[in-house]
Amino acid sequence: MDGSRRNPPGDPAKHRGLSVPVGPRESRGSAPAMLREDAYARLKHSLFSSALRPGQLVSQKELARLVRRPLGPTREAIQRLATEGLLRVVPQRGIVINDIGLDFIRNVFGLRAMIEREAVRAFVEKTPRAELTQLKADHQRVLGRARVRIDAPLLTEALHLDWRFHDLIVAALDNDLIEEVYRVNSDRIRLIQAKRGYVADRLKSAMQEHIAILEAGLRKGPAAAAAAMDRHLSESRQWAVRV
Repeated sequence: MDGSRRNPPGDPAKHRGLSVPVGPRESRGSAPAMLREDAYARLKHSLFSSALRPGQLVSQKELARLVRRPLGPTREAIQRLATEGLLRVVPQRGIVINDIGLDFIRNVFGLRAMIEREAVRAFVEKTPRAELTQLKADHQRVLGRARVRIDAPLLTEALHLDWRFHDLIVAALDNDLIEEVYRVNSDRIRLIQAKRGYVADRLKSAMQEHIAILEAGLRKGPAAAAAAMDRHLSESRQWAVRV
């Protein structure tokens, strides 16, 4: 990545079918009156939209104008997002919006697998069978509708169910430090989804893989669920690389 301006990439929805916008996680505990948190939230949302392109070179002043916030809070937001790996500060040149390349995807999914492989074991051990069964039914309902017709509302519902499923799994670890690492990494996952498109072609297979994880946990226990999670994350990584 040379840090120079690039032409905007083609819209993935044009050649892969229906897709929906993907945004970052909601900031927990942020207050609109706090300029620093507000600048951070606005800048992060800009990364997920078409306002900023992977590989684009911008200045701090340009970003401050984009998010309509003072330079000071915007500068702090830039440093925070650089720490999270969503952009890069180049001395004497400006800020480069990180590209969604193969190394980035592999690193993000590698970290995700390390966390969720262990987390799903705890999730199966701690979660009552009735709740696992209900979560499975939620996925089956979405999958059933998808087999008839996939539209934008269903795609959005499936996307939020996907996030809820993985959030519940990681929460079972009951470890604030791991949850913070997961929170930052899940924004990277969502950035990949936003730039590459969360599309209809992936909906049914993702729901089927989630159901397989839940069925493995219900029938065979934590180890089987972990193996099913490995297969799911492998498929997700391959999908992200292909598109």
